[in-house]
Amino acid sequence: MRMLAAALVSASLLACCHSVRAEAPRAPFGLWRVADGSALIEIKPCGRALCGYVASAPAPGPGEKSAIGQKILLDMQRQGAVWRGPIFNLDDGKTYESEIAVGDEAHLKIKGCLPGGGLCGGENWKRER
Repeated sequence: MRMLAAALVSASLLACCHSVRAEAPRAPFGLWRVADGSALIEIKPCGRALCGYVASAPAPGPGEKSAIGQKILLDMQRQGAVWRGPIFNLDDGKTYESEIAVGDEAHLKIKGCLPGGGLCGGENWKRER
């Protein structure tokens, strides 16, 4: 799980923001494998929003808590062609601004930004189901 959180933070610090097409968003519900392949995230409705939960992750180290079941996409709201809301980083316990959009039916684009919209970055997740 540490790899997932590190990948999200690293992507937000190292990459440039990506633009997203201005079409109506496709709902990203389903099971997604993170870019480094270390974890699966299940995205499902939560009220009028969507949320993402860790469905599969590496076993925790001694004395560490399992990440499975942890909510990391927090009440994402549809805004035009994307879904926006906070993303929780399990490693540092911090929440960052984020945006997700279905790139094609097999890929989900994830973008994260430091607070205040500073440096942004992203990665693509692959649909598992």
